[in-house]
Amino acid sequence: MRQHTPTTGLATLILAGGTGTRMGGCDKPLLPLGQHPVLSRLITLLRPHCMALALSANGNAARYAPWQIPVLPDANPTYGPLAGVLAGLLWARGCGATTLLTVPGDTPFIPPTLATALMPAPAVAASGGRRHHLVATWPVDCAEALQKWLESTQDNSQRRVRLFADTLGMREVCFDTTPHDPFFNINTPADYATACRWVQNEAPHA
Repeated sequence: MRQHTPTTGLATLILAGGTGTRMGGCDKPLLPLGQHPVLSRLITLLRPHCMALALSANGNAARYAPWQIPVLPDANPTYGPLAGVLAGLLWARGCGATTLLTVPGDTPFIPPTLATALMPAPAVAASGGRRHHLVATWPVDCAEALQKWLESTQDNSQRRVRLFADTLGMREVCFDTTPHDPFFNINTPADYATACRWVQNEAPHA
C-alpha cells in the first residue's frame, strides 16, 4: 500500500454545516455510500495528507463521536459557510498549521491528489468550467481579515464565499472530469442515487 507524507503545515476541515433540506434535513456526511458513510470515505482520502483534521458542524456533536475528530461549531451561524471557514482557520492556527484545506462534507469523490494540487495556498479547485470555492486552501493568517470582512458586511447575500476568496487572489486549479466530476456533491435524492451507482462501479482499491 502506498504511504503518504502529510503536507507540511496543512490542516483539513470537512464542512458539514448545511441543513440538507433537499435531502429531508439529514446529515449528508452520515449517508451510507457503499460499505461506509460519506464521512468515512472523506476522512480516508484526506487524513494521510494533513497534520490535523476536523469537522465543521452545528448541533449535537455526539452524532460524530465514532470518528473521534474535533467538531467545530460556527461562532455565528448567520454568516453562512464562511463561519465554518473562520472556525477552521482559528482551529488550524491552534494546531500549528499554516494552511487550511476545506472540503464540503457531501463531496465523496474528491481526487486523492487534491491536497498537493491546491498547495501552496490560496488556491481553489475547478472542474467543468466552474470553481468550487469551498474546495480550497486558505492561509491561516487570513483569519483576521475574514472576521473583519464578515463583521463589516451587513447583508448576508454579500457574505458569499466567492467574494471573500476573490480578495485573496486565489489561483485556480483545474481537475479532470473523467469518468465524472470529482466535486460532484449530494444535494438531492437523485444525486444520492447517482453517487451510490458510481460507488458500485468503482474498481476495488489496491
